[in-house]
Amino acid sequence: MRDNTAGTALALGAATAGVALNLFGRRTPWTRYPWYLPGVAAGISGTELGASFAAAQAVAGGLALRLGAGRSRVGTAGLAVAAGTAIGLVDLYRHGADAERVLAEALGSDIEPGRARVQPVVTRGIRYHDEAPEQVLDLHRPARPDAPVLVFVHGGSWVGGSRRGQGTHLIRELVGRGWLCVSIDYRLGPHNRWPSMIVDVKRAVAWVRANIQRYGGDPGRIAIAGASAGGHLATLAALSGSDFQPGFERADTSVCAAVSLYGVYDLTARNADGTTRLRDYVRRVMFDTDLADDPETWQAASPIFRVAADSPPLFVVHGDRDEIVSVKQARRFADRAAREATRSAYAELPYAHHGFDSIGSPRTKATVRAVAQFLDRAAHQEPWSTTNASSGTNFAASIVPTPEARS
Repeated sequence: MRDNTAGTALALGAATAGVALNLFGRRTPWTRYPWYLPGVAAGISGTELGASFAAAQAVAGGLALRLGAGRSRVGTAGLAVAAGTAIGLVDLYRHGADAERVLAEALGSDIEPGRARVQPVVTRGIRYHDEAPEQVLDLHRPARPDAPVLVFVHGGSWVGGSRRGQGTHLIRELVGRGWLCVSIDYRLGPHNRWPSMIVDVKRAVAWVRANIQRYGGDPGRIAIAGASAGGHLATLAALSGSDFQPGFERADTSVCAAVSLYGVYDLTARNADGTTRLRDYVRRVMFDTDLADDPETWQAASPIFRVAADSPPLFVVHGDRDEIVSVKQARRFADRAAREATRSAYAELPYAHHGFDSIGSPRTKATVRAVAQFLDRAAHQEPWSTTNASSGTNFAASIVPTPEARS
């Protein structure tokens, strides 16, 4: 009798991997730092790469069958589970493809096709201030003058990240549409304390307005976007007027639009389980005072308290499976923006995890096209009406703030 050990082991391995990807893709069981970090990776793999992993399951199953897995009960069970999980991964991938419908509902129109990718002229390491080594930016320029400008703010829990590692898919799409994109670094905690981070973001915007014309950008059409902690900072920069501008109070840091991907909007919020993990984390890495002793500082740093009727157009995108920043933060902010601001849009993407746009999946491609379309409208001051689209959740209902302590 031929040895079927290798085939059985391969079938069981494929089954185990498939179960894990399906489990974490649908809802991670780990919601506390640092345990949710592998959950994020598995969740993104299961949802954004579901079709690819399903194909890998089929190949592994076929090879396991050839190696004799079907000649044992254990191997046969492994093959059956692997086949079932492959079907589940295809279903997860299908949810990702549904993102375009949700985004179109949020914008109130069909999402336009993506533009041809062009090779930008990249200028790296330009200093926008001379106080700290982190105060640098990169320019991604199209081959056209008077281009609208996007300032992109990276995430990383306010303590990490880089201008070169995030927003790449969005930047490529916008450059293809004729935008000049500015990706910035800023001072990070815990060594640098609040408000160093937001001061740097606003310094960068002020630098762009004063200098971008020499690089082919239009200083009259500047938008801002960010992801995770960068979404918090980008939104706060767009809503804070001349605040957080020590020594450059008269500089114009206004923007024509702001986009936030899976951002944080209320630093004062309790977690969904009633704990204060978010506050405790922010206190450790940024703030020098407690919320109870200095509520004004905490509220001033929270975009949700800054929304007003004259706010620039806002587009909020969040995944309903986000392990790190609860979607309830986004729902609450979007509800406030819909009530207080005249121009806002919210898209809640089904089965999307934190950082989903790190992979160039169909969901990511639809998202960057929708964001680019939103920004085009704002930059050209086109009339538009938006709605708030989700995966079926009434975000205007009673909402409990974020369950996680990092962004």
